[in-house]
Amino acid sequence: MKKKYRFILVIGLLFPAVLGAGDKRHIPLELFLIIDGSSTLKNVQPAVVRWLHEQVVDSILQEGDRLTIWVTAEKGEVIFSDVLKGAGDKARIKRVLQSLPFQEGTANVAGAIRDATARVQRSRSMVYTLLISGSTTGRSPSLGGDAVGLLRFTRVEEFSGWRATVIGLGLTARVQQAAAAYMQGNP
Repeated sequence: MKKKYRFILVIGLLFPAVLGAGDKRHIPLELFLIIDGSSTLKNVQPAVVRWLHEQVVDSILQEGDRLTIWVTAEKGEVIFSDVLKGAGDKARIKRVLQSLPFQEGTANVAGAIRDATARVQRSRSMVYTLLISGSTTGRSPSLGGDAVGLLRFTRVEEFSGWRATVIGLGLTARVQQAAAAYMQGNP
């Protein structure tokens, strides 16, 4: 009887370690981070940066992932683009996020979204696109013409004074194929 309890205890102690080992992602991620560079985020910058540090840099990114950061104001500009090679890269990314430049005017994120869309087409990795912008109560980032269609598959998380929008770029063809396959299977 004692052997049975020892066996259960050993399995119980090892089981969490086995579960934790499965959480490590093995496929590299390409993360596109587009940040509203207009003054709408200036007052909430500490909250935005803290969230990006905790939820993106520390929780999502790992060695081998590629991160590209655009800051948009009147036009979009890539301020960081590199593959993470170690913990020092995470510290460097945090410094970049800490010193985000904000300008007066309206952010035009359309160019950055179009650039990210083109990169999605070329990427062989998993792709995650995140747009950080001012909240709906303030000025919204400018999206003109066909760029609105780029935001077709999104998920928005609202915060006080800002929002994080996950954008599913390059999904239209996949969604159409899945819908067609579903319709063919169901008369």
